[in-house]
Amino acid sequence: MQAIRRGYWTLLTFALSAVFAGAVPECPVEISPQRAVVKYGDPVTVNCTATQIPRGMGWEATVGSTGMKADVQSVTWNVSSLTDWTAEPKCYGNFLTEPKQCRKNLNISLYKYPDSVSLSPVDQMVEGRQYQLQCEVQNIAPVQYLTLNWYRGQTLIHSQDFFTNTTRTPVNVSATLLITPDRVDNGQPFTCEAELNLGPEGPQPPPAKQSDPLRIAVLYKPRFLISGNERVKIEKGKDLLLSCKTSANPLPTFKWKTPAGVDDNRKEGDQLFQAPAVPGDYECIVENQIGSISKIFSVEKIPAPWTVTEKKATS
Repeated sequence: MQAIRRGYWTLLTFALSAVFAGAVPECPVEISPQRAVVKYGDPVTVNCTATQIPRGMGWEATVGSTGMKADVQSVTWNVSSLTDWTAEPKCYGNFLTEPKQCRKNLNISLYKYPDSVSLSPVDQMVEGRQYQLQCEVQNIAPVQYLTLNWYRGQTLIHSQDFFTNTTRTPVNVSATLLITPDRVDNGQPFTCEAELNLGPEGPQPPPAKQSDPLRIAVLYKPRFLISGNERVKIEKGKDLLLSCKTSANPLPTFKWKTPAGVDDNRKEGDQLFQAPAVPGDYECIVENQIGSISKIFSVEKIPAPWTVTEKKATS
């Protein structure tokens, strides 16, 4: 049994030694900052420092390359105006011990604000139907960090990300939003906003550009401000004034139907005046190009209140 145990520990020790012997040491250079977020055309400076004595080190890049520098512990990548969208700077070093030669890539994000953000104009809308709003973002990069925000007035109603698109160069983006407008949306401003969320290393707050507001016109059928039919009680001999006020777009027309044989009345839009009042059913019909509604006023006469007069005493 002891022999088996000794054999087991021997095999385990050998296996671990093989693993550690085959492990490649991490490249002994440190890049600061670890991530560079640079606006297109701006300068950038990044330092690379060796954590053990190098034989030589340098930056390899399509722009700002330094070549190999001997007898230095650090080297700087410096570009006065970065405009290369394909730039992938690498700091490399040659060392006396393992790893004899290695490199680290700089995590860099070159960004550009959009040239314009716009909402396409739309024709008049009808309440309850579905429509598309289209937002166009011109020449933005990198689109992977773009968030498109949609606003109704000051209220955020939808956000859309593009993180799956890894294109680094400027692109045009087109996005649509489906809306079903209500009458309360008539005249409301809609805007879309392009926001670049470049992380904690990027500008704070994240840069954003909004479209000009698009005010939509919503057409809707009439709706009574007081819904349902109404019962009206009026004293005998009093005048009658009925009103069926509505909200509608476009403005509606009004038609009144009165009890048969009643012609002594005056109709002015949403009001009907009659002197004196005649009992019966009065119908108000309201219509525009979107639809029509109607309601009934049932007019009833009630007796006038009793009045008591004091009889004067006679002598």
